[in-house]
Amino acid sequence: MEATAVSVGKAVLDGALGYAKSIVAEEIALQLGIERDVIFIGDELEMMRSFLLTADEEHDKHKVLLTWVNQVRELAYNVEDSLMDFALQSEKKPFCWCIPRNLWQRRSIAKEVKELRTRVEDVSNRNLRYRLIKGSSSTNAAVEVQGSVSSASLFQINEARWAAQEQETLKMSLHQLITSDDTDLRVFAVWGTGGDLGKTSTIREAYDHQDIYEKFGCRAWVKLTTPFLQNKFFHDLLRQFYVYSREVTGKSNQGNASGYNVLKELEKMERSHIVDQVSAHVNEKRYLVVIEGLSTIVEWDCIKTYFPDKKNGSRIIVSTQHVEIGSLCTEQPYQVTELKELSPNHSIYLFHNRVEPRSRNAMSIDGINSTMQSSSSEIQADAQQIGEGGDSIESKLDRSKTMVVIDEDFVGRTNDKTQLINLILQTEDGHTCKVISVWGMGGVGKTSLVQSVYRSQELGSLKHAWVTAVRPFNYESIIRNLVWQLQKDIQEDPAEASQKKREIQPGKTMEQELAKKTMEQELAHLLQTQKCLIVIDDLSSIEEWNLIKEHLAKATRIIVTSREKYVAKYCSREDMNIYGLQSLEYAAAFDLFKRKECWTSNYMYTAVKTEDVFKDSSEKIELSPDMMEQARLILKKCNGLPLAISTIGAFLATRHKSSIEWRKTNDRISTELEINPELRTIKTVLVRSYDGLPYHLKSCFLYLSIFPEDYNIRRKRVIRRWDAEGYLREMHGMTAAEVGDEYFDGLLDRSMILQGGKVIISGSKVDSCQLHDIMRHICISKAREENLIFTLDEGCILGKMTGAIRHLVISSSWKRDKDMFQRWLDLSHVRSLTVFGEWKSFFLYSKMKFLRVLDFEDTLGLQNHHLDKIMELIHLKYLSLRRCKSISKLPNSLGNLSHLETLDVRGTLILKFPTTITKLWKLQHLLAVHADPSGKLKGLRTLCDVYVNDTNLSATLMELKQLTQLCKLRLVCCTRNEKAGEKLWSAIDGHRHLQSFSLKFYGCNLESQLGGTLSPPKSIDSLKLCARLVQVSQWIHKLQNLSKLQLRGTDLNQDGIHALGKLPNLAVLHMWWNSVQQKQLQFIQFFFPSLILLDLRDLHELEYVKFEDGTMPKLELLQVSGKWSKLQEFSGLQYLMKLKEIHVNGEFRLTMDNAENLLVDCPNHVSLKLMETKS
Repeated sequence: MEATAVSVGKAVLDGALGYAKSIVAEEIALQLGIERDVIFIGDELEMMRSFLLTADEEHDKHKVLLTWVNQVRELAYNVEDSLMDFALQSEKKPFCWCIPRNLWQRRSIAKEVKELRTRVEDVSNRNLRYRLIKGSSSTNAAVEVQGSVSSASLFQINEARWAAQEQETLKMSLHQLITSDDTDLRVFAVWGTGGDLGKTSTIREAYDHQDIYEKFGCRAWVKLTTPFLQNKFFHDLLRQFYVYSREVTGKSNQGNASGYNVLKELEKMERSHIVDQVSAHVNEKRYLVVIEGLSTIVEWDCIKTYFPDKKNGSRIIVSTQHVEIGSLCTEQPYQVTELKELSPNHSIYLFHNRVEPRSRNAMSIDGINSTMQSSSSEIQADAQQIGEGGDSIESKLDRSKTMVVIDEDFVGRTNDKTQLINLILQTEDGHTCKVISVWGMGGVGKTSLVQSVYRSQELGSLKHAWVTAVRPFNYESIIRNLVWQLQKDIQEDPAEASQKKREIQPGKTMEQELAKKTMEQELAHLLQTQKCLIVIDDLSSIEEWNLIKEHLAKATRIIVTSREKYVAKYCSREDMNIYGLQSLEYAAAFDLFKRKECWTSNYMYTAVKTEDVFKDSSEKIELSPDMMEQARLILKKCNGLPLAISTIGAFLATRHKSSIEWRKTNDRISTELEINPELRTIKTVLVRSYDGLPYHLKSCFLYLSIFPEDYNIRRKRVIRRWDAEGYLREMHGMTAAEVGDEYFDGLLDRSMILQGGKVIISGSKVDSCQLHDIMRHICISKAREENLIFTLDEGCILGKMTGAIRHLVISSSWKRDKDMFQRWLDLSHVRSLTVFGEWKSFFLYSKMKFLRVLDFEDTLGLQNHHLDKIMELIHLKYLSLRRCKSISKLPNSLGNLSHLETLDVRGTLILKFPTTITKLWKLQHLLAVHADPSGKLKGLRTLCDVYVNDTNLSATLMELKQLTQLCKLRLVCCTRNEKAGEKLWSAIDGHRHLQSFSLKFYGCNLESQLGGTLSPPKSIDSLKLCARLVQVSQWIHKLQNLSKLQLRGTDLNQDGIHALGKLPNLAVLHMWWNSVQQKQLQFIQFFFPSLILLDLRDLHELEYVKFEDGTMPKLELLQVSGKWSKLQEFSGLQYLMKLKEIHVNGEFRLTMDNAENLLVDCPNHVSLKLMETKS
């Protein structure tokens, strides 16, 4: 919630800043004489924006800071509303300089601006008054220290805890440890993931136990002060020693509390006498002392000197909030026991001396990892952060619990494991370190998979070390842990142990010996002299990798796991060493769900005792068809995510087995994720992915909650909406649209959104996306927390709405209640309106004067006369009427929308635009069935579809020639004019920004003058041609940037194919109906060096398709579909060394007697997939 508030506040400020510093605001301010006020407001908002960026880095986002952030957000909304309202008044009553002519109006606006300035000052001063955001340097330094402390002993804690799980007999309670027969002085440390919560009562329970109370001659419970005061410490010790002694011996005055007499005696004592008395007690008696609030190791080094070991069974209990302090207070080697789990977010841990010696095998890393077989339903939530700002130590302690291990193997992951092992064992040229990256969304099983590989016997004699990156990142502690593990692994290897023992001098520990050298030198020595496998788990940024990579350069193999694709690519560099872990296929997902749920279907599957959910492991349950349907719906929501499948499966295993119960879970999954401890694990893990997003991506992600479940969200649609909302800004020479592309890819690479298309090839742009069902619930929840998006749908409760609505969504399931709509909702500040389903006229009314986005795509019932109200919304930037099939014309008042940037009317009956469209000087994207270009629309970047014929040829191309900012153009030309081709290429010759060009040319001489004085713009990246090409070899070579090419009806000869093969950057090639004229299609050696996807469709005249050795060295995906009535041979696939998949459709399978024969000679386990026939 904290990160969401800051991110949303920053996004809103960006919008307000845009208006405060706009030309319109400057002109109004200048004419009204309030320019200094407006400039001040803009500057203050900019400063607040910087403060919010700093707040985003704050690890202690306390409630006061969050309140201020919310106030900043609301203030920014109000500033923007006011400035937009001023502009609205100006445009309604224009005269010179667009300023209201009425003196009263001028004064009114000036007064409002003055009031705004006062409010801005108040909010700004509030930050200074309460010192809400500390200096970044001190804050970061403190957090770094804490992170260092936390991460330094992380592996040792994991090692001890996991090892303790191997034998249940080793799990000790505090009571058992205190009352044990061990005569040595023992120190126990108690640490909890939630601070002091629960620790005091846990210790007190043992401290006051009758068995313990009578076994010690003196007892005391001392709470340390900050700073540590020795005199007070001794005073408190002696006071409690006296009180306890008199209570036990019965020497206190009858009927009087012993504390009064003791206090009087102590007041008469000198300091030296108090010290002497404490010394006498601890030297002569068996003592039990609790020290609460130990915060530094310096304090402990001082305190421990006061307590001698008289071999009488004395005990000291330390309570601390710092995990490393706990680990250092106890005797080495120590053991960790989980004393109590108070909630999924909070456990109490006990650090104590190791109860009994461990064998070397049990101490080995492989032995430790072999115990990590807990189900994901048992994971301890990591929402409680270190200092409320970083990853919690407990989340790292129990990271193993996110794994889904059944019968010593992974469900549906056998092939993934094999491929990863093969990557590790593949020999490399030279002696450079090989880095393998495994990436995927949270909960997909990256750590589980790598752990399984890590302990595999197939890796032979590789030495192992595993570290988990904690936040904030501290590379020194990682290096120290790596050294510690590798040293231990070497000592436990019989072949290496004797040699290593000779290196360590007699009488000195390994830690003392290592203190003579720097850790970096020792690590470099170990990696150079040993073959080592290093695992860095949960790396989150390039900066983290840069800090440690030089220290690992001599390792044999490194495996990095990350949620971020860009991190994986940066670490591994080579694509072949990057492994993207995908969600489980349905069959594997169903198998995992079945095992976790422990039920049987109609096939009478016998329940196995994977979970202790049934006392009788032979219980059999027959599933009805309705339950099977509910199971299918559950798996759909899980979308192949092992964490979600296993957690929900285990949860249902404890519930009544009925379709009604399962339907309830399906219907209430969002609520269950919030309130049910057994399912909260899923949200905790996935929320970590959200919290790890950069601030600029958080608002963009939350914005996606506008779209319904299972909705395919087009890339361009959402980017243009982001732009209209002010989420995107031009930067570093990139346009807002290019920045939006980066943001979209960023969400994809971080697995926050899923690819909408089924075809996945490296290097290709994804045209659409979907939200994972469970991730969508999280997205909706966080958007509601910030009052960002409100959806009217079935079951929504309007009475609970507080505050103004900024983004309104009307779903198809809402009952369209006009009275409820207008009475309960404050829509005066709505920025966007999105309608799914049926349109009603009351959806738009006069209060919605600040609307910037109207998205009515696929809306039913919208008529021409409904558009009149829309044309009054002068702030509108995005208007989509796409596939509103009753719309046939736009009103002349379209020209009022002077800020409009996107107009999408594809799929409507509109064939002609009103002449007033030329007033839309800010229009960037015009998408229509018939779009008449106007040279006055200088800002156009996208223009689709332009129809040219003999009648309008010259006029249309003349207008088109003036649109030099076009980035995308789709053109249909049907003409008999022999010079049409020449005129066309001449019209777009100066379009230096054109990247995507689609042309259907029905005529002759398209290539006239091409290759000579004319050529397509060299900037073209994507080209679609449906036209006969005769001399393509004379001009195609000039398109060096071309990466995507689609051909249809081109009738290319072999020379034309060779010309295409020489294009250096061509990655995607679609060759469809009649794209080649000869009977043989031959791809020769060294051609198509960058091609990744080859799509061959409906080439029914072809008889032979041949791939020569050395052609298409990077091809990953081959698609073959349609009718191939004359095909006799399809050969040479064995030469496509990078080929991963072959997709064929039903028609092609009928053509080939046995399509599976295509795979006979294919390398690398190429898979064959049947795809649907496309029109």
